[in-house]
Amino acid sequence: MDGNDAPRQDGGENQGWLERRRQRNRAASERDQAERRERAQAAQDDQYRAALQKQRAATESGASPETRMQRALAEVRREGYKVAVIYAAVDAALAVLVVNLLLQVTKPEQLPTTLPWPRVVFDAIVGYTGAPPAPLQTSVVVGLLAGVAVFVGEVIARTRRPLVEQFEGANPGVQDALRTARDTVRAGRDSRMALALYEDVLARLGRTSSIGLVNVKRVLLTVVVISVVSLASIQVAVVDLDVRDFNADEGVDGSDRTSEYEGLQDASGVLGDPEDVSAGEETLNTTLSTQGGGDDGSESAAAAYDSSGFAGSGDVEGQEAGFAESEQLEDAELIREYNLQIRETDDSDT
Repeated sequence: MDGNDAPRQDGGENQGWLERRRQRNRAASERDQAERRERAQAAQDDQYRAALQKQRAATESGASPETRMQRALAEVRREGYKVAVIYAAVDAALAVLVVNLLLQVTKPEQLPTTLPWPRVVFDAIVGYTGAPPAPLQTSVVVGLLAGVAVFVGEVIARTRRPLVEQFEGANPGVQDALRTARDTVRAGRDSRMALALYEDVLARLGRTSSIGLVNVKRVLLTVVVISVVSLASIQVAVVDLDVRDFNADEGVDGSDRTSEYEGLQDASGVLGDPEDVSAGEETLNTTLSTQGGGDDGSESAAAAYDSSGFAGSGDVEGQEAGFAESEQLEDAELIREYNLQIRETDDSDT
């Protein structure tokens, strides 16, 4: 029993020692992180105090804090517009390429392939280069129009929200304080509290940046997509791809018939299934001439026919005409009389 208990006790002591060591390491890591945060915070506080002292010195020298605050707000708005333009430009470029690629592939029949240049632009190009330019590609023109629409729409959409609030969202260090300073400037207040607020916000703005307004991953992903679509557009332009080519082998009725020759078909496949034809009731007299009908009046045509092996020994006799049941005409007698009257009228005119 004593021999069996000793290993278990040693194993438990080893596990306890490892656990205590992990706890000590975690505690030491947490202390190091806390010390680094304190040092970073102390450095930021020192920077803030130095910036605040600088702003107060500028105020004492006669520079208006309100004027400096107005310039700072204008700079914040400019940064917001820059970010909106960056997003809009990237998305507009993607729209141009996508629309151009779709029109190159689909080639809708409603749109012409090329468009003429505006007269003023055409004359300017001819006057500058001495040669007429190539026609405008419709896909390029429509793509550019789509890009302009996307650019304008996205800039408007991204600037509808106040830019100061967007800047605060990306820089928590000036959250609420920047909007308060903006509203105070609009109200035209110049009290000691307002001046102190301006100096405080101006000192905090020194630690802010507009980089937080840009989603770098989103912009990089869009750039990658633009690269892929541009390569696809170049490939489509080289091979002249058209989705209608995939339906070129289909018949008019949409079936999968091909226009390639597949050899002779069975007679039933061309003429249809055989039917029993009933004899008609009308007797037609037929007269055949055995003399040649050439212009020279010779009998060479008749002789050639007899020597060809198609001449038969039996007499040619008339046979009552008949029609298949599905091909019998209604009012056939009326149609016959109408045709005879037309012939008589034509004969009388001649």
